[in-house]
Amino acid sequence: MRTNEPILTISVASNLLKLHPRTLMFYERAGLIIPHRTNTKRRLFSMTNLEELQFIKYLTQTEGVNLHGVKVILEAIQLAEKEGVKLKKLLFPNFRAKPLI
Repeated sequence: MRTNEPILTISVASNLLKLHPRTLMFYERAGLIIPHRTNTKRRLFSMTNLEELQFIKYLTQTEGVNLHGVKVILEAIQLAEKEGVKLKKLLFPNFRAKPLI
């Protein structure tokens, strides 16, 4: 199975992450996550999305970062990775994505 393949509905993803479906919708509205949309506009999440959501959950619930701060951190990590810097690992060495399936 490819990690970017959108296969999980919002209800399955929210159950695996132990987050309310509305929370996932809120994260999407905030621009923190972009799930795949089917032709009928249903959200589908990939394993990559689940890892991203675990990191967002870690930042908000463990590190106490607000959603604006999460967005800034995610953008900084994305820019650093383009330059070959593993910023996520450097700043958050305690974060480990758990296998959910």
